Amino acid sequence: MPNYVFETAEQSDYDRILKFLADHFYHEEPSIRATKIGIEEWLPIFAEMTEASLRNPFSTIVTNELGDTVVGVLLNSVWSREEDEKKKKETGKAADHDVSGFSDTMQRFLTVLQKCHDEFWSLAPPDVNTVIYREISSVGAPWQRQGIASKMLSRNMKSAKSLGIDGVVSATTSHANQTLLAKNGFKCLKEFPYSAIVSDEGTRLVETDDGSKGMRINFKRIEDFE
Repeated sequence: MPNYVFETAEQSDYDRILKFLADHFYHEEPSIRATKIGIEEWLPIFAEMTEASLRNPFSTIVTNELGDTVVGVLLNSVWSREEDEKKKKETGKAADHDVSGFSDTMQRFLTVLQKCHDEFWSLAPPDVNTVIYREISSVGAPWQRQGIASKMLSRNMKSAKSLGIDGVVSATTSHANQTLLAKNGFKCLKEFPYSAIVSDEGTRLVETDDGSKGMRINFKRIEDFE
């Protein structure tokens, strides 16, 4: 592997992470590409995910050796069973994204993403109470297939265990990430098929081109990380 630099992402990285997501993730992530939704509608969602992730020391930014080019990011936020149950009692759901004001396709896509959060705790082992949630894992196309995603996957996990994290959960949308997580010991708890994301007339709104059939909730206990 070339000399890439792996660092824990900080608040000061916000702008260049958002630029990477706009330049690479938006164009290269299959389910986002399949929605055919413009970048101006996705950017607020990317910003929200980035902000949530930078509140904790579990995200990773990868650059070239000079540090002037971002080649990959792993954005990790934190979910708490207690906090989510409190939100559910107050609002009816463990709210992540306010879908009002978005296009019909975006609202329906985000609703499925929201289901992953709402249903996770009923699918997770009862002794799991605090988890890292993989908001976004992305390596730019020019730097893929060099082991960057695999290295990001396990980075910071030792410190996470010492800070009371019980496991890692991911709502994976691409075939590549679903395959990566399966190879690294994640278990699929449930899959939400893209075929269920349809318009009022029954037209499919998300048809991916990478072989992925749906959004999967994957989970791995923190003690299972090496």
